[in-house]
Amino acid sequence: MLSNNIEISVHSDIGKVRANNEDSTYINRKSKILMIADGMGGHNGGEIASKLAVETISKYLTNKIENNIIKEIKIDNYLIQALNLANYKIRIQGSYNSSLYNMGTTVVLCVISESNNLHIANIGDSRLYIINIQKEKISKLTRDHTLIANQERGRRISKENVNKHPFSHILTQALGISEQINPYLTNCKWHQGEYLLLCSDGLTDMIYENEILDIFKDNYKKKCDQICKSLVEKAINNGGLDNVTVIVSHRNA
Repeated sequence: MLSNNIEISVHSDIGKVRANNEDSTYINRKSKILMIADGMGGHNGGEIASKLAVETISKYLTNKIENNIIKEIKIDNYLIQALNLANYKIRIQGSYNSSLYNMGTTVVLCVISESNNLHIANIGDSRLYIINIQKEKISKLTRDHTLIANQERGRRISKENVNKHPFSHILTQALGISEQINPYLTNCKWHQGEYLLLCSDGLTDMIYENEILDIFKDNYKKKCDQICKSLVEKAINNGGLDNVTVIVSHRNA
């Protein structure tokens, strides 16, 4: 389970514009799983899709981990299997109800191994960052599946203009939209003193990465709960155009 040296907190807000909160979260200290899903679709479809994704993925992974089936060398394979299962279930439920047709959700999740290796997967534009206060560095470890992010990677648009582009929210991948998915996976070591930040785009659309780093620097002596609240408050004060959800975790030792 997550050791006593790891602090964790979560905070979510509906924002100033949306009628309901379509973000879903999951934290399991025993299985060491962190996850955020950001749903989309009319007639509460987004809320249903994000909850179904979180429930499906968490159930699949916790069953593997808590029954000691999962080995670190196989974690990435299990992440892919869990995401594919969630994609299938969302599509099936959407096909049964015309009002839920084409509902979908982004997802970002992380499994922390016994040796403090991070196994990260994402679909869509929900993100995971590592923040190192000592080095004054924020690093995005996920890959946005958006039309504009593809253009940035192809160097057809500068990084500075990504958030300002009118097509910045057009997703190229999400759970429930297509029969086939291609999640982005990566691994890295989680070092002592570093923070993890998982977030929906309701945060990153309202706050630049350098501002996120500044909030961590200004609050690094405070608990993760205060950092969460400060991040969400800043996003709301900057417009709050979407639901805002963050998970912050700190490895003290």
